[in-house]
Amino acid sequence: MIFNNLFQDMQDKGQKVSPPQGFQKYLSTNKLKANTAASISIDSIKKLPKILRDHNTMVLRLGSRLGDNQTYFSLVKSHDVNNFFFNDQALFGQLQPELFLPNVSIRSLFAFQLLPKVTETSVVNLAIASGLMAEALNLKDDKTIVVPATGQSTFTFNFKPLANEDIVLEHINGQVEIDAVFVAKRDGREHLFVIEAKHGDKFDSLAKHKLLYPSLSLLQKLPSSMPIVPVYLRSIKTEKGIDFYIAECPCIVNQQDELYSLDTLSPCKVQALHLANY
Repeated sequence: MIFNNLFQDMQDKGQKVSPPQGFQKYLSTNKLKANTAASISIDSIKKLPKILRDHNTMVLRLGSRLGDNQTYFSLVKSHDVNNFFFNDQALFGQLQPELFLPNVSIRSLFAFQLLPKVTETSVVNLAIASGLMAEALNLKDDKTIVVPATGQSTFTFNFKPLANEDIVLEHINGQVEIDAVFVAKRDGREHLFVIEAKHGDKFDSLAKHKLLYPSLSLLQKLPSSMPIVPVYLRSIKTEKGIDFYIAECPCIVNQQDELYSLDTLSPCKVQALHLANY
């Protein structure tokens, strides 16, 4: 019900992307009440409001604006709502995880076996410490990855919500969470790997902006000689251990005249590995 009026307005005007506006003002104008994070911070397709899902439309959080503390947002309509999500079943459903045997000491992984419940952060660290991540990403030049950086901050960047439309959205001073980022050498060249991780007991989905936003946030700080590799990691706890499903996207390079598109962020490689007894 929240977005009915705005969606109808887009339909009447033939818009693919609604102009950015403050969410709190939108609620006030339309005499609505809603939780900001639950309404416009969508991380999986099942959390997308039904009216938007049924009409192939995504809602994107776009930070704030100077002198205005509201959170801004836009609606974006595509021919297929799945263009805005990584669908686990479609990506990984046909894969059979291969057993991965760590080539590191038992001592270096012992602490992970003591944890009664793993978190997304600990799963990423386990994948890296065991060498599983290096194996999945083909890091033959750099098998040893240091502990990844993680955190959150506010970032400003531009992107295209739809590749085939000449519309640019500005994400201004908006909070972006970064699950994990590390540098490693591949094919003789330094790369920055940005990981968005999700852990659970079954397949789900991930909104693409959860991976694109962190990548674009860091891109402006890098020279063009260092590509960013966006990586989606889905881990599934099983009775015998943890299945790791890794989807690697094409490199993103810092070129001042290039804008990247949300709907075309798609994996170029998928792989599944199993780590036993965790």
